[in-house]
Amino acid sequence: MSKHTVIAAACALLLAAGTGAWFLSGRPPASGGDELAAVPGDGLVTFARIQTEMNRAGAGRPALPADANADKLEAIGGALREFLAGNTVKASNMLDDIDTEIDLRVPTDEQVEADPLLADKEEWLISYFELLPDAPQGKGVKADTYVFIRYALTLRRVEAVLLAETMPSTKGYDLVARKSEPEPSVFDGMNLRFPCRMAASHRALLEETAKRLGPLQGGPLTDCPTPKGRDADFNLLEHIARDPAGALTAGAAGNGHLPRDLKTPLMTAAAKGSLADITKAMDAGADPHRADARGHTALHYLLGNQSLSPADRALAVKLLY
Repeated sequence: MSKHTVIAAACALLLAAGTGAWFLSGRPPASGGDELAAVPGDGLVTFARIQTEMNRAGAGRPALPADANADKLEAIGGALREFLAGNTVKASNMLDDIDTEIDLRVPTDEQVEADPLLADKEEWLISYFELLPDAPQGKGVKADTYVFIRYALTLRRVEAVLLAETMPSTKGYDLVARKSEPEPSVFDGMNLRFPCRMAASHRALLEETAKRLGPLQGGPLTDCPTPKGRDADFNLLEHIARDPAGALTAGAAGNGHLPRDLKTPLMTAAAKGSLADITKAMDAGADPHRADARGHTALHYLLGNQSLSPADRALAVKLLY
């Protein structure tokens, strides 16, 4: 076995275990703070950066700093920002560019002929894309409805491309169910989600999107922290979006795990620290909208922190939402 083959195999094992060395060491990259620099070719970093930008857009926060190494697919976060600002035409034009980039990253027949190992990836992606419905068009369809549902569809395609480029192999992974068979995978359940706030501001569009996508949602449509099995309960989603402190004071709500990959000090404080620890991290400039590779923010990890009193939990929710 060549030296390069050994190195490649080792990298694949690290990736399968979860986004490289920091996954194993428990330490985040860069400075250890909220910063998450783009890493060319690392799909899970791209997942985290996209979800973070979507979250920031939903909260009316400034965009992430420009990064020369950013994946072109990260523009999907900016497209949501334009949509929320009422710029549906610009958002639609951005989706055109993103769809073009997606098409460029699906192996062509010529590439498969030159490298047969790409055949599985090509079939995996194309067969999934063919299942996705079209965005509604025609008389009576509002522009925002068309662009929003189209956005959700492009988001599913972005996820698929990133997973195809990140997983050691697509074999045995059901992209519709986002589940690996016969053994579970660290990539199970991975999807990009609309910011929870939109369950209040854009509930009707989210419900329409859920109906149109059906089982092709790829997972929860929003990142509202909900008990298992209730991620499609729009009454609950709207309640969380409008009154998070009131809705999320009951405890773990099915999210009682600790942050692991691409974590921040704020996530760790939320998961197992005191209200003082959380406040200290926030005072230091921590970004509560920063997501990890699983799409979780500090708010999600807070729900597993059983050491907080109900009063402190309510205050922490207000800080992190």
